[in-house]
Amino acid sequence: MSEPRRVPFARASVPMCRTRRSLRSGAMGEPVQDIDPQRAFAGAVHGVVLRLRRLGERRLALEPIPLSEVDVLMQVHEHPGCSVTQIAQTLTLAPSNVSTTVGQLVARGLLERRPDPADGRRHLLYSTPGAELDRARIDEAWARVITEFLEGLPADQRAAALAATEPLRRLAELRLDPPPQPCDG
Repeated sequence: MSEPRRVPFARASVPMCRTRRSLRSGAMGEPVQDIDPQRAFAGAVHGVVLRLRRLGERRLALEPIPLSEVDVLMQVHEHPGCSVTQIAQTLTLAPSNVSTTVGQLVARGLLERRPDPADGRRHLLYSTPGAELDRARIDEAWARVITEFLEGLPADQRAAALAATEPLRRLAELRLDPPPQPCDG
């Protein structure tokens, strides 16, 4: 059996998953075997992410923002009062890149910088009320779409989808970046 075809995507290669509908005959008329369940799950999650990543913005006609800005906004939303350095460490990005992104978000009115009471040389980051309102509206748009989808499923599939809530939550919290490696030389 040959390896699944790979398509370059960003810095990684993503396997193209073969579904039951796309099974072809192998050598001598034998069916090609399905991919393993973990690979099928990975392909399904990847498809959902790609298809739905801008759902809230489209539904609400909000101005789309680059994913790098979304990453920083998420960090500040989850950890109000963090610094540029802390975000850079968490996202494994250069502090100068995070600083530039923060400047763009401040200019858009989505983040605000406040002086650190413990160290006046440094600023702490907070979401603006407008950013929090947009996030709540996006969350509500997602909830409506997913609820409609779930209500259209047969009861057994709906139960299976809802049973995956905790594993999917843990997957969303998974740190995917490898830890930084020291430079040689």
